[in-house]
Amino acid sequence: MNRERGFAPHTPGVNDIMIQKLCGAVIAVFFVLCPALPGTAGAAAQIIEADGVYTMGDNDSPKIARDAARQEAMRSATEQAGVYVESYTETQNLTLTKDEVRMVAGTVLRVLQEKATPELIGDAWRYSVHLVCEVDTAKVDLASLASNKAEIARLQKERDALKQQNDDLLARYERAQGTEKAAIGIQLEESYTLGRVFDEAAAMIQRGEERRAIGELSHLIDDPRVTGSPRAYAYYLRGRAYYELHSDDLALADFSSADRTPHTDDLYPIWRLHQYRGRIYYEKERYDDAAAELRLAWDASDKTDDELWMNLRRAEQRADQERRHMERGDGGARRGINWTQVITEIIRGSMQQSQGE
Repeated sequence: MNRERGFAPHTPGVNDIMIQKLCGAVIAVFFVLCPALPGTAGAAAQIIEADGVYTMGDNDSPKIARDAARQEAMRSATEQAGVYVESYTETQNLTLTKDEVRMVAGTVLRVLQEKATPELIGDAWRYSVHLVCEVDTAKVDLASLASNKAEIARLQKERDALKQQNDDLLARYERAQGTEKAAIGIQLEESYTLGRVFDEAAAMIQRGEERRAIGELSHLIDDPRVTGSPRAYAYYLRGRAYYELHSDDLALADFSSADRTPHTDDLYPIWRLHQYRGRIYYEKERYDDAAAELRLAWDASDKTDDELWMNLRRAEQRADQERRHMERGDGGARRGINWTQVITEIIRGSMQQSQGE
């Protein structure tokens, strides 16, 4: 993750200093994850082993049982990786939220080996999945990871949401009967299969391995069996990877492909393409287009992304100033912008939004 943002420059304040300290703490956490050589980038990788189990019910699919067991094992592995983060922050009197711990753990965790074992217990089949994972700080761009915490957190939120959707589908599958169970089973099998690719690709982007993510997602996009919302989401994620590499034309092409592909936002946050397309337009000084895209993203969101809202306000301010200059015939917004006015408008809008809630 190494994309520098094109939005308003500002003088560091108290909040910025606190964020910088937290980023420093996160970097420190990564450097000491491996106790053998604490604080060194070349420290040996930590090995984590985790297990997941799922017992099949009547008419259950073996593939679903195996995938459900794997997801349970991954959850356990992530929790174990998080222990390294939490234990260090406690010894150093540092505080990370649970979400930040999960974000760090989910980013550095890699699966090295996995083994699925079916076993007949009484009259029921049980699937066990054993994972061998590593936590290797030497393979992670630590400085980039810390400086892009907001982007990493946003991707982690998407990863968590996809896993939760699988859990919800599995619960429905377990309760269903007959043709309903079969229909949900087909959907769940696809969700597990695609979700694994999407989760791994998102983790690669979090770690700064955008080119690997592009390769994995390209294989998925080239598969004619992948259609609809999953295909649109694959385009969107690949566009995110290109965006981080500053390959704006390729990113825009993928965002357009995602937008054109028939889809809904029910399972995948494909609406985020408008946010990143808006950012690119802003950097290209296409302020009207940027404001329009960011407005689409904001309207589709849950209205909790403060950065998205501030980016929208800045783009609208730029677009409005550009129009006023053009009407007066004295140039455009490129001649400069009154940042005091912009910040005042942002604060005023934030207060109005809070009052509205």
